[in-house]
Amino acid sequence: MTSRRFCPECGASRRIVREHRWLSDGTIVQAKNPDHRMIFIENENINGIFRNIEEIISMSIERIIVEAKRRATFDFVDHILPGVVKAVVQRVGVRPVIRNITALGKVMGYGNIELANLRRVRDEGDYVTIHTRGLYSIPLFCGDLAGSFNAIDRREVAVSYRELGPDELELTGFISVHPMELMDRLKPVPYTHKEGDIRLERCGKCGGPRALADYRWDWEKGMILHRESGRRMVILGPSTIDTIIDELQKELGESIPEVVIEAQRRFVREGFYSLDEARTFEDFRKALALRGLGNLRDMDWSADRLRFRLENPCLFLPMVGLVLGIFELRSGKDGSAEWEVRPDGDLVVEVSPKP
Repeated sequence: MTSRRFCPECGASRRIVREHRWLSDGTIVQAKNPDHRMIFIENENINGIFRNIEEIISMSIERIIVEAKRRATFDFVDHILPGVVKAVVQRVGVRPVIRNITALGKVMGYGNIELANLRRVRDEGDYVTIHTRGLYSIPLFCGDLAGSFNAIDRREVAVSYRELGPDELELTGFISVHPMELMDRLKPVPYTHKEGDIRLERCGKCGGPRALADYRWDWEKGMILHRESGRRMVILGPSTIDTIIDELQKELGESIPEVVIEAQRRFVREGFYSLDEARTFEDFRKALALRGLGNLRDMDWSADRLRFRLENPCLFLPMVGLVLGIFELRSGKDGSAEWEVRPDGDLVVEVSPKP
């Protein structure tokens, strides 16, 4: 049964390939909602950014992460559920749909996720409890649970969690009302679209990018792992991350962009990424496209300066930090980055050594 979930040629999840499209413009989109953009990215990079931001600003950003992910997950799940399924849920029950959603979470790399308990009699005491092992992110999954419940049951929920053991959690979604002031402010970040010419080699069996063969889908653990490095990958919406950053800036001021860039620069300088992936322009271009991060158009080294231009960008500030970190690793010098998002949507970054 498990073998049917994965392509016999490249090993990728059939469901992930079926429900997503890797486009020639360097983006990944949801098949049933092409306006909903996704990324395929190293899990530790996302957690590392959050961790470093909290360390730099000396405060928790958990509530902002939860609410941003709730909104993104609601939009994602709401589009993958056909209207007839939503109608059946209202009359029959949510248990089969919840099991379907938890199965999707496992192939997206979110961890071993199982329905533990459910009460649904259409009153304020209703709840759903999920048991997890190896969860990819506590605040992000709290948002996933709340957003999925919103989309399936059409009611608002809050989420609590408790530890059961090492890397083992129980999360409960219960009927509640979200703080409206945060809901009103958290708006998805819009992205630009330019046609591209990226040609990722395709698997002859499932049609997904052949480079997915470099990754192993571990169904039992709910993880996607790079076969050589062991790096864990996840599939999620970049708008979640960009919305979190936007909200932080509204709450904490104009210093947040530099905080986020520094958080990513620190992560890259820790040596998590191999510079082999950016060995040539074409290697780096395909690596970014496989992750859905955009279409790399220019990356020029001249003397001590690096110039980088990306079409259809997302994770704008982390991308600036990534380019800055790569410059410092390659040059062995501390760098300074100047950047802008142009009127046509392109992200342009120029890095030079600090004086």
